[in-house]
Amino acid sequence: MRISLSALAMIIIGGIAPPVEAAGIDCAKSVSASDHMICQDKSLLAQDTMMEALYASALKRDDADKIRSQQQRWVATVQSCGDLTCIRHAYDDQVSFILDTKGVVSASTDFTLKRSDGNEGRLSIFGPVDGLVAVTLSSVYAGPGAGNVNADGIQSVVPLTKEHAELSRGRCKFSLNRLNAKTWRVSQAGSCFLADGVTFRGIYRKQ
Repeated sequence: MRISLSALAMIIIGGIAPPVEAAGIDCAKSVSASDHMICQDKSLLAQDTMMEALYASALKRDDADKIRSQQQRWVATVQSCGDLTCIRHAYDDQVSFILDTKGVVSASTDFTLKRSDGNEGRLSIFGPVDGLVAVTLSSVYAGPGAGNVNADGIQSVVPLTKEHAELSRGRCKFSLNRLNAKTWRVSQAGSCFLADGVTFRGIYRKQ
């Protein structure tokens, strides 16, 4: 079952618990301004489909009431948006929350990297779903000397095209290339202001 986000918001306001399947938007039933903006934007509509898949996975392993409550707050936020920038920020915030849930982590595929310079990286891929992948990329750097440990990471939902995906943070770009089912190559370019010593570059292999 799929209903419009505006209809879901009215269910929430009325105090009725929405069904699990109500995470996705149904453009045939869209009535609010935010519904229409999402339905007219292909990238947001694809991200909404990804959100539905992430939400369903989260419910399988986590506190369902907590996940539903957070999803309801997110729906209310989206419905309060008056422009696409606000909607995109709301989706990004919810993606960051839901990617860290036990259900999504267990449904993702993990790849790891251990570099000679002290970096230990992790790449987690959920999907693809409608041509998108949800990516968590992180690394911990352990340098010389006691207490010289730094960490950094980035999360995003991005298109996967011909085994290639790109993430960005400011003027920094991270390129992900799937070499085979068990291996990804990650490169970075531009002004990447990561934590001291941290890099994401290298070959990540399936655990």
